[in-house]
Amino acid sequence: MEYQPDLKNITGQGGTIAEIDQQSIAAELGLIVGDILVSVNGKALRDVIDYRFLIADEEVEIVVRRGEELLAFQIEKDADSDLGVEFVEPLFDRLRTCNNKCPFCFLTQMPKGFRKSLYLKDDDFRLGFLYGNFVTLTNLTDEDWQRMEEQHLSPMYVSVHATDPTLRAIMLGKPQLPDVLGQIRRMGELGIAVHTQIVATPGVNDGAALHQSIRELAELYPVVQSIAVVPVGLTKYRFTGKAPQTIKSAIHIHETPEWIDENWEKQPLWDEAFAARGQGLGARGQNPGLAIALNPSPQPLAPGLVVAPNPQPLDPGLGFCSRQIISTDVPMRCYTGAEAGQIIDLIAAYQRDYQQQHGINLVYPSDEFYILAERELPPAAAYDDMPQYSNGVGMTRDFLDGWATEQRKLPAKLPRPTQLTLVCGTLISPLLQRIVDRLNRVGNLDARLLPVINGFFGEMVTVSGLLTGQDVTAALATSGAERALLPRVMFDHTGRRTLDEYSIERMAQESGVPLALAGEPDEIVRYVRALAKAA
Repeated sequence: MEYQPDLKNITGQGGTIAEIDQQSIAAELGLIVGDILVSVNGKALRDVIDYRFLIADEEVEIVVRRGEELLAFQIEKDADSDLGVEFVEPLFDRLRTCNNKCPFCFLTQMPKGFRKSLYLKDDDFRLGFLYGNFVTLTNLTDEDWQRMEEQHLSPMYVSVHATDPTLRAIMLGKPQLPDVLGQIRRMGELGIAVHTQIVATPGVNDGAALHQSIRELAELYPVVQSIAVVPVGLTKYRFTGKAPQTIKSAIHIHETPEWIDENWEKQPLWDEAFAARGQGLGARGQNPGLAIALNPSPQPLAPGLVVAPNPQPLDPGLGFCSRQIISTDVPMRCYTGAEAGQIIDLIAAYQRDYQQQHGINLVYPSDEFYILAERELPPAAAYDDMPQYSNGVGMTRDFLDGWATEQRKLPAKLPRPTQLTLVCGTLISPLLQRIVDRLNRVGNLDARLLPVINGFFGEMVTVSGLLTGQDVTAALATSGAERALLPRVMFDHTGRRTLDEYSIERMAQESGVPLALAGEPDEIVRYVRALAKAA
C-alpha cells in the first residue's frame, strides 16, 4: 500500500519532530517532540530528503522553532550521524498533487463521506523515492530535475501504462504529456534507476499495445530495472453514483465542477489548453520532452480501441479529452480469468528472452493475474529479489513460502477445543484455504475461513486490502465465529482504522467476536501458539 501523507501536518514551516532517540544528538541538544526543524546550514528544509542530504556534513548549523522562539545550534559530528529524530510527515513544504485524469483513478470510484486524506491525489516524485509510490512524471519542473541530479534520488517508480504517446494520453486522461521514454533516458543519464508499472485495462493498453510497451521499456535496461503489469481495479462507485460504461465518461468525472478539490492541481479544461498551444500537432521528439496527442491515427491502437471524434452532441462544459479523444466504444471493465491467463502467457515469452539477455525476468505480472487465472504462482526466484513487492508482485509467493517455514512452529495440540476464523477478501481465499487446512491438523483447533464479499465497493473488488469494517463486521456477526484474525492490510499503516473509520475495538463490539490482526505467517503462528499456552 502506497504511503499517504496527512495534509494537516504539512505546514510549510519545516519538519515537526515526532520522536527523539534518547541516545542521540537531538537529545543532547535538548530538542523536544513538537519542535520544528526549520533549516540546516542556512537552507530551508522542504522535506526529509533535504534533511538527510544536508545533515551529512561533519559541521552543521540547525535552526529550530519552538513556539515563537527560534533556536540555533552549532554541531560537530561524524559525517554519517544524523540528529536522531523522526518527523511527523516526510514532506514539510507541500504535497505535489496529481494533474492527470486517469479513467481508472480509484479516487473517483469512492463514495463521499470518507476522511479527506483518502481523496488525496498525490503524484509527488519525492514519495516515489522515499516509499516507492508510483508517479507519472507529468508535473516535473526544471528545479525537480536539478534536484534529482544533485541529491541522486534513485530509484524512482514510474507509472507508464503505455509507451505510445497517444495511448498514454488516453490512459492518463490528458492530451499533452512529456515523452516518458525520454524522461526515463534522462534519469539514466543522471545515474537514476527506474522501476515501472503498467496498469493494464482490457481492450485498451493490452494486446499489441502491451507488446510495444514492454519492448520499448526493456530497451532501456539497465536504467529500467523492472516492469510490473497489474490489472485495472474498478468499483461500483463513480462520482455521479453511476459506473460509467466507457473510458470517456470515466475521464469526464475529473472535469465536473463538483469533483474539483482544492488539493488537486488546478488546470484549464482541455479545449482551453489546446487553443493556447495554437492547435499544433506533435509527436515524440518534435517538441522537446512533449508529446501532443491531438490528432490520433485512425488505426486501432489495440484490439477494440478506436480513437475517433465523439459523434454525440458536444457539451461545451466538458474538456477536450472527454469530448473528442476517446471513442465511446471502449468499456471500462475488469479482466476475466481467461484474459488473465493470456496476459501471463504474453509476459512469459518476454521473460524467457530477458533471462537469456540479462539474467533476470525484468517484466512481471502481478499476483492478481495468477490468482484470477487459477495458475500456480511462480517460485520466489522468478521475481528476482522482488523489486515490486509492495505493488503486489511476489507478495503472495512470499507469504506462502513464509507459511511453509512458520507452520513448523505450530503446536501439535491445543489444551481444549478452540475455534478460529481467518477473514479475507474473496480473491485470496483459495490460497488461504491451504493455511486453514494445515491449522486443522492441530489437535482441538477448528479453523475456518471467512471470505467476505465486498458489498461496499462491489463484488468486483476482491482484495483484502479494500475490505471495509462494516462488511467484515456484518459477516462476522452471522458467521458463528468464536474468535477471528483480520487481515492487517485492511487497516491503515497504524493498524487503527479501516477505510470506513472502523477500529478493531468497534468491530469486535458490534460483531460480538474477539478479534486480532495478522498480516504475516509468523503472526498467525504466534496467535495459535498463544492459544496453546492459554490456561
